[in-house]
Amino acid sequence: MNPVSRVSIRVLGPLLFATPLAAQVGHAPTSSPYRDIRQGTAWEITGGTIKGSGGPIGVGPRDGSMAGLRVMLRANSTLSLGLGAWASQTERTVLDPNAAPAQQVVGTRDAHLIGGEMVVQFNLTGGKSWHGFAPFTGIGLGLVHNTSGDVADPGGYEFGTKFYFAPMIGARFVASKRLYLRVEGRGFTWKLKYPFLYGVEPANAPGTAEAPNAIDPLGRDGQYVVAPALSVGLGISF
Repeated sequence: MNPVSRVSIRVLGPLLFATPLAAQVGHAPTSSPYRDIRQGTAWEITGGTIKGSGGPIGVGPRDGSMAGLRVMLRANSTLSLGLGAWASQTERTVLDPNAAPAQQVVGTRDAHLIGGEMVVQFNLTGGKSWHGFAPFTGIGLGLVHNTSGDVADPGGYEFGTKFYFAPMIGARFVASKRLYLRVEGRGFTWKLKYPFLYGVEPANAPGTAEAPNAIDPLGRDGQYVVAPALSVGLGISF
């Protein structure tokens, strides 16, 4: 190798290697938009509201405030598991299947709900936040009970205790290593059971096959309904 080649290699070599290295550096740790989310267990307290129509017939729980407590376990960077409990002061419509259609809605009644659930949460940015923002999706699976009871309902309707699933979507806004704000939208989905009388023509004003007056002329024994809910919460990581 001649002297000119040796000099060229010594001068240009470091520059050639430095170029790809510089391209791989990216953001400096202090200026990166991504931040690690603290691993471990987090406790969350939430508050919000449940909406909805109560289903096509309207006897399901709707329109009430709710509050909850949850513990989230960081299973890995993408998946989190949680256990929680919640309560809501909703109301429902009371129907009288023996009355004429214009008088079948007799008012509303409290439906105070209490529920317990398991949460499976998929963290869309893994174990990091982007500019403090960490979106997620998931589902809640649990049981809910109406503590108000349904005694003396004119149609014999009861909400009772039900299994539910609740698809959810939301985001965490990380304020510090230990504190974050959580915003979540979900749809509580449960199956309402209709009493037999809802499919029977009212004794005081029977209809016809062409113009039925029954609350549920199709005679369904029940159907799944969705009660949308929106909540905001505060999380503390340990």
